[in-house]
Amino acid sequence: MPNFCAALNCSRNSTHSVLAFFRFPRDPERCKKWVENCSRSDLKDKTPDHLNKYHRLCARHFEPNLITKTVSCY
Repeated sequence: MPNFCAALNCSRNSTHSVLAFFRFPRDPERCKKWVENCSRSDLKDKTPDHLNKYHRLCARHFEPNLITKTVSCY
């Protein structure tokens, strides 16, 4: 299932983009900042857990120096 960017007026999705998609943080203060920065008033009433589970922001909305690339081992 593709991820869609939650930022206002961004139509990127993971099916048609090579960009990384990031989950909203569960930390309430950081999550609140993400919601403010993506300019979506309809997300303001959502809990951090809901946002983390159902919404993503694509890498376009972050400064490149803020993105750390790590490898996950399963």
